Amino acid sequence: MEDLYHSKLKNNTYDAIVIGSGLGGLTAATLFAKSKKKVLVLEKHYEPGGFTHTFKRKGYVWDVGVHYVGQMNKENAMMRKVFDYVTEGQLQWTSMGDVYDKAIIDGDEYSFVCGMENQIQEFVQHFPEEEEAIRKYYKIVGSMGTATAMFFGERSMPNFISKWFGGLLRRKFNSYSDKTTYEVLSGLTKNEKLISALCAQCGNYGLPPQQSSFAMQAMIAEHYLDGGNYPAGGSAEIHKTILKTFKTNGGELALKAEVDHILIKKGKAIGVKLTNGDELFAPIIISNAGASNTFKKLIPSTEKLPAAFLKKIQETKASVAHICLYVGLNKSDEELQLPKHNIWLYNSYEFDKNFREFIQKPESSPPLAYISFPSAKDPRWAEEHPNKATIQVICAASYEWVKQWENTRWQKRGADYEAFKERLKEHLQDKLYQVMPQVKGHIAWSEISTPLSTKYFCNHPQGEIYGLEHTPARFRIRELRVHTPIKNLYMTGQDLVTVGVGGALFSGVLTASSILKKNYLWNALRYKVKE
Repeated sequence: MEDLYHSKLKNNTYDAIVIGSGLGGLTAATLFAKSKKKVLVLEKHYEPGGFTHTFKRKGYVWDVGVHYVGQMNKENAMMRKVFDYVTEGQLQWTSMGDVYDKAIIDGDEYSFVCGMENQIQEFVQHFPEEEEAIRKYYKIVGSMGTATAMFFGERSMPNFISKWFGGLLRRKFNSYSDKTTYEVLSGLTKNEKLISALCAQCGNYGLPPQQSSFAMQAMIAEHYLDGGNYPAGGSAEIHKTILKTFKTNGGELALKAEVDHILIKKGKAIGVKLTNGDELFAPIIISNAGASNTFKKLIPSTEKLPAAFLKKIQETKASVAHICLYVGLNKSDEELQLPKHNIWLYNSYEFDKNFREFIQKPESSPPLAYISFPSAKDPRWAEEHPNKATIQVICAASYEWVKQWENTRWQKRGADYEAFKERLKEHLQDKLYQVMPQVKGHIAWSEISTPLSTKYFCNHPQGEIYGLEHTPARFRIRELRVHTPIKNLYMTGQDLVTVGVGGALFSGVLTASSILKKNYLWNALRYKVKE
């Protein structure tokens, strides 16, 4: 297997070791490599890329985490420029069209379309008496950019600088992040249907309006204002193109290399110890393993972390887990008339009530199903996989549903677990048939994943997909920053910024910029793709 770990690597010297090959870790590592630093990325899984990787069954391919990305259709957008910089222009994107999301709530249909004014008009058509509230909402969404940049930029500062200026940089963002989505929206309108419709994409961060931080809702809404995009060739092209740049610049990747703990001497991180006993050393250790794994598992218990910080990490819950049905069809997207846009299918407008009740009833029909059509989005699919199509149907889940099987082996968890999965599959297939009845009789392959799959492959303790949950309290944890309480140990990844491709990408930029004291955003803005 290419890039499989071998013990000879422990004899090498490195400028930095990165734990985890998810997007944040790969981005930071690539920027280090482009700066002529010798970097090693260690990955537990046999596939790199974290949630950007794909998997195959019987000639079908599905993404596991990247279903669409905003801001890629504008060549001068900051996020697009960063991707061009770390992939050296090799990653290609395709637009999902004018309509990129559709929400169906209790039979009512709402489209999410490209352009702020177009989106405003779409909601005004449904709620003409609420135009003022809708415009106020999108004005707030459009004003969050500078506050967001200042807030997360502050997290890259050394602690002593943050003590002087941090409060000022965080102030505006926290004025929104301290409130729930429902608190802000109910201050603009009393129309409960409109509030739910505006929040129909809340599954992108995993919390309903009464629990989520409004800042997270605003960031998601702003991110997709210009539409959704998909990587040509599938989501794996994200890590493949970044890895190409990384390796071209001398970086090394080691798969099946699970870190047992971080080696710390006299309060400084000096290396890592793998589960096979090998020790590797570097003066810089970057963790892309998430806040919970980093501070609860990878740092030895003999090291004393600030009690207040540990308390915050322990009290902040993991984000929601998920169930995913992967469907392979024996006809093409064109033949089956499958759309590029995603579908958010809700039973009713009572998002919070339904979410609470469903999490307590693992075998009930989900009140929300997110339906994605990856093969329809990918312009290369039809040529590479003729007469085939793929669909994914996703719903929220609790790790408690599957905890009884957590000590069993993957693919050998027993008949009762398989029966549990089969019941879940039936519910999600019913949701699919509700909106796409034409696929009946054309399913050639289907299987379902649970939070145990996420825990096994991605090493997330509760099978969570979005790191720490995006509540108001999460954005008050000031210690979630590049510089950790352990000298020479640094953080990157979605817990440093937020959920999603953009959050992970920019976390890597913040981490590399802070450690190496280079403005990589400026480098990215000046970068020009070679024709």
